[in-house]
Amino acid sequence: MAPARLSGLAKQVLSLHRSLLRAARSKDATARAAISRQIRDDFERHARLDPMKDVLLVEHLIRAGNKKLAMLRDPNVVGAR
Repeated sequence: MAPARLSGLAKQVLSLHRSLLRAARSKDATARAAISRQIRDDFERHARLDPMKDVLLVEHLIRAGNKKLAMLRDPNVVGAR
């Protein structure tokens, strides 16, 4: 059986999730654990959104996630909220 094909939004979400976790790896151990936990909690909380019905909300969350990613990539940032 062939794997399910992902929509463009789903691909963006997965890419953002991977990028956020990679950015968290650049922080110290205690901050990394807290940031990774928060990223996973945020994604799990919104996992049940239907991208076909909630397109605007999903796009908003992607934009917010990209802002958080830019913040995490800043070497002066220790943690994220």
